Amino acid sequence: MASARTDDDRRLKPNIELVPELTRAEQQREARRERRQRRRARRKAGSIPPPSGESGYEEHVGDTAKKEADSFSEQLPVTIGDQGKSPLGIFVEEKDLVSYRRDWESSWGGNFGLFQDYTCVRAMLFTRRPTPPHAGVKTCLQIFSIRVTEIDDGLEWPLEVYGLVATRDAVDHNRNIIFRRERDACQCLAKQGSLMLTGPSRAVVFTDPVDIEIQLKVKGTTEQEDKDLISKVLVYGRDFGNDNSGAAGHLVRTTCSSQLCSLELTSAPIAGAVEATIISIEVIQGRWPKNLGIRVVSGTAGTDEDFVLLDARDGRFRVDLADGLIRHSRHIVCVEQDGGLKLSVEAYKRNGDFYEGSAVTVLPPKRFSASLGICKLNFCTVRFTVAWSCLANVGDLKAHGI
Repeated sequence: MASARTDDDRRLKPNIELVPELTRAEQQREARRERRQRRRARRKAGSIPPPSGESGYEEHVGDTAKKEADSFSEQLPVTIGDQGKSPLGIFVEEKDLVSYRRDWESSWGGNFGLFQDYTCVRAMLFTRRPTPPHAGVKTCLQIFSIRVTEIDDGLEWPLEVYGLVATRDAVDHNRNIIFRRERDACQCLAKQGSLMLTGPSRAVVFTDPVDIEIQLKVKGTTEQEDKDLISKVLVYGRDFGNDNSGAAGHLVRTTCSSQLCSLELTSAPIAGAVEATIISIEVIQGRWPKNLGIRVVSGTAGTDEDFVLLDARDGRFRVDLADGLIRHSRHIVCVEQDGGLKLSVEAYKRNGDFYEGSAVTVLPPKRFSASLGICKLNFCTVRFTVAWSCLANVGDLKAHGI
C-alpha cells in the first residue's frame, strides 16, 4: 500500500509523533471558531439556529466525535456496565419495536440507563493515551448507505423524512447514531434517495450481534398528518449462513419493508480493524470555486464500496471560504490493520456533472497517533487529518476503569 501514496504524503513522515501538530490544529480551529462567531454576531441581532442542513451533525455527534475533533481533549473516564451475552441473531431478523424496547429495558436497562441514551464510549479512545495491552483490532460493522427504494400507500416523491437510525453493539448497548433529523430539519428525499448519514460516532464493534434500530417518519402538512414511514429493528448476527455473504469485506445489501416503504441497507463486516477518525478536511493551498459542488470519499483496501464523507454535488456549498474548512458529514471509518485508508476529493458542476477528481491517497493504518493525507486538484490542495485508535470490548474497558 505504501507505493500508492503520493510524494506529498511521503514528505509528511507519517511515522513521526504528531501530537504537536494536533495541538496546533486544535488552536487554529479554536481561533477560527471564535472569528466565525464574531462575524455571525455582527451580522445577526440575537441567536438564530443554523440552517437545517448544517445542524444535523452537531446535534447527534456533539458528545462524541464532534467534541473530539474540535478539542483533541483527553478522553473522560466513563463507567461501563457489566457485559452480558447478546441474544444470538440470524443474519437479518425483523422485530417489533415495542417488544424490542421492552426486552432491552429488561436485559440492559439496569446497567446501561435509558433506552434512548446515546453510547457513552467515545471515538479516539486510545489516540493520545498509551495503548493498553487489552486494546487491539476488532471485527467492525461498516454501514455505507441506507436508501429508500420503494414507497406505497399513496406516498409520492419527494418525501420529507425525519427520525433516527442507530446501532447497538456489545460495547454498551446504547444508541450509536447513524442518522438523526428533527421534524423541523427533515431531509427531502428524491426518488429512491439515500439518507444523509452522519454516524457512527465511534466504531461499531461486531464481536456479538449488532442491532440496528430504525424509526423514520414522513412529514405531513401538520404534525398530526405525519406518518410512520418505518419502525423496525434489524439484528445482524455473527453467523451469516453458508453463502459467504458475511465474510469480511463482503458487501451485504439488506432490504426491510413496512406498509409504506422499503429500505436497502448496504454494509460489510471489517475484520481486524482499527478506528480512523477523519478530524478535519481543509483546503490548504488555492481556493475552492463557489460554482463547484464537492464529494469527499473514503474507502478501505478490503472493500470496493465508497464510504462517503460528504456529498454536496447538488450545490449545498460546504467549503468555508474564510478558512478553507470542508464540513464533512461522516467522521468514523473502520480500516483493516493490514490494509489502508483511501481518500479522494471530487469536484462537480452545479448541474451534477463530474468536473475533476484527485488521485486516491492511501494512508497506512496505525494503532494510535495520527496521520496527514494530501489530495491535489488543479485548483487547490486538500489536507486530511486522521486520528487512529485501537478498540476494546466492554469487559476490558470496565476492568481498566475506562
